[in-house]
Amino acid sequence: MACMKLGSKSDAFQRQGQAWFCTTGLPSDIVVEVGEMSFHLHKFPLLSRSGVMERRTAEASKEGDDKCLIEISDLPGGDKMFELVTKFCYGVKLELTASNMSVKLCKH
Repeated sequence: MACMKLGSKSDAFQRQGQAWFCTTGLPSDIVVEVGEMSFHLHKFPLLSRSGVMERRTAEASKEGDDKCLIEISDLPGGDKMFELVTKFCYGVKLELTASNMSVKLCKH
């Protein structure tokens, strides 16, 4: 059986309107809404790299739904920042510099 790393390439993410999808062939099991943008993702990469997402997922899973929904309204940098966080969690190589991070962290 072949082993595939979830979303290890930046082209594994596609935007369709106000939603981002990880196109690995596996169905998403978590939806994170940041502002007006929805991210259809997989729990494992998020939980293995983010304690915050692990806690938020545990809280949302108490409701008993098969598909977990997390709403984030107070993230500095909004959906653009969460896109970077998501890519980091999925193992996409990112170049983080003071200049590109300061732009992401400043609210407009």
